[in-house]
Amino acid sequence: MTPRPDCSLVFPPHPAWVRTAREAVRTMLTAARRTDLAETAVALTSEAVTNAVNACLAKGCRTPVTLSAEWAGPGNLRVLVHDGAAGLPVRRGMASLDAESGRGLMLIERGADAWGVCTHGPGRGKATWFVVGAPPVRAPRSPVGCADCTRLETARREAVSGGDRRRIDDANVAVRSHFRDVHLLPARTC
Repeated sequence: MTPRPDCSLVFPPHPAWVRTAREAVRTMLTAARRTDLAETAVALTSEAVTNAVNACLAKGCRTPVTLSAEWAGPGNLRVLVHDGAAGLPVRRGMASLDAESGRGLMLIERGADAWGVCTHGPGRGKATWFVVGAPPVRAPRSPVGCADCTRLETARREAVSGGDRRRIDDANVAVRSHFRDVHLLPARTC
């Protein structure tokens, strides 16, 4: 089996680097024999890097932009673009697909199998990330008729009737955690 290369780039926040970022991801996919992901991954990389460069230019940020692309499981390419500009990216309404600006996050949202923005990485700023090639995410499971929901809610009600604040808090956390982990889509983080 051919090893799957990862890649990373660090570059100044200048529009000329968007093309280099696209080509680096395309080359990585070609080397890994995953050209089936190239069109989507390259387009989304272009949008994420353009957003990062534009955010830096708009806010006077001179710290480098970082792109990392890595294999995150069998066949899943994860691309992360970090910039040092303050603030989070904002998805602007419903920009048309052929608009010249305001469509980056919309395209990432539509084209990626998973995506997100995080601020807990190294230094200031934020990172926009996406995954392509992932198997479809399962639909959320309905809590209606869920035996665990019934059991946890019964325990919560018993804690409330007993009046022990610690048991009530623990029961509330258990109900919320179960609902989040089982009935909502998986959390998407960096």
